[in-house]
This record gives sequence, C-alpha cells and structure tokens, in this order.
Amino acid sequence: MKAVHINPFLNATLNLMENMTGRIPIPGQKSLLQHFHSHRWDVSGVIGVTGNAEGIIAIRMTRNMVERLLDASNIFYDDMEEFNDLTNSLIGEIANVIAGNALSEISQYNLNITVPIVIQGKDHTIAWPRNNPIIVIPFSSAYGPFEVCVSLKESLLRSFM
Repeated sequence: MKAVHINPFLNATLNLMENMTGRIPIPGQKSLLQHFHSHRWDVSGVIGVTGNAEGIIAIRMTRNMVERLLDASNIFYDDMEEFNDLTNSLIGEIANVIAGNALSEISQYNLNITVPIVIQGKDHTIAWPRNNPIIVIPFSSAYGPFEVCVSLKESLLRSFM
C-alpha cells in the first residue's frame, strides 16, 4: 500500500484525538502486522471498506486507555456492564470517525464504510482479509498507546491511480 492510501488514516487519527482530548498523539513507525493472534490490545473497533476497494480498518487500544478517555470526556459508569456498553459506543464512534474522515480524503476511489463492530477481550481475533497487507500505525498518547490498522486490497486501488 502506498503512503497516499495510509496517510489519510494517520491524519484522521491525529485530528480526531486532538479534537477529543486536546492533545496530539505521537505516531510511531508504520509496519506490517506480523502477529495476528498475540497482541496487547483489549478492545478493537473494526470497520469494513467496500466500493472500488475492499478491506478493513481497525483501531485497537487497552481497557486502561478506554477508561482514561471516558474519564476525560466526563462519562461515568456504575458497573462493568455499563462500562462495556460505553466502551462499545466510544470505540465504535472513534473507528467510524477515523474511517469516514480518512476515506473522504481519498474519495476519488468511491469507497464506503460499514457499521463499526467492536470486539472486546484479551487476545481477541480479527478475521483480517487474506492476501492483503495490514499496515499498522502505532501511536503513543497521554492516555496510553493505541494503533490504527489499515488493510485495503491494493490491486483494486492501483487500477484507479
């Protein structure tokens, strides 16, 4: 995947997190996802991409970061069930905004996004598309580390360049 396809996700993440928290996260070195089943993330917001390209976008973070984001947003919960519901809403919305804003930057490809799905649990598994590279953009922030993963079918994107 080319930088022209990945940078919109980097920019959308930086903008959202700055607007949401008042602080800009620090992006790390982009890399290819190597370990599919062993990771440190407790929650993932997953969005499908359809249209002239296909793929998945995911934002992944720890429960601690979710707690800190809820606290910073003055959103409180009484029990774990309410925390899990708020986590689903928060991470789903974050994934939706990042994907929507990033894809609007590459709108010439006529891409659409699906409704977000949130997966919770230690070492949860995402069914990544086969034979697509998965680019990981790691971030560090005042609220904790997180990452955005982008997997778009490159052969379809090339035909529109």
